[in-house]
Amino acid sequence: MALTVSTSRTDTVGRYTKLVTGTVTFDSSYATGGEALVATDIGLSANIEFINCAPASGYLFEYDYTNGKLKAFNSTKGGTIPAGGAPGVEVATTTDLSAVVLRFIAFGN
Repeated sequence: MALTVSTSRTDTVGRYTKLVTGTVTFDSSYATGGEALVATDIGLSANIEFINCAPASGYLFEYDYTNGKLKAFNSTKGGTIPAGGAPGVEVATTTDLSAVVLRFIAFGN
């Protein structure tokens, strides 16, 4: 499926770098390994240099720069770290995250 992106602000920072803020809404069937999110999806023309996504609805997010995907993880709400020391486990495939809307800030060109 796909992510829905809404940009709320785009500013030029320096000569070539842009700063973009907005929201991302997931769909009803999460794909293991993350959902595709590339520069043009968020209003950039070439690449995402940095993106930070705020936690939302109890989930944590990480951007996979190599594969251009946004991953969702279950948080450790109780403060308990799962076995193996991992801070969270990726959301299971086909999980409905359509009610999850997260805020982001990104830099790129």
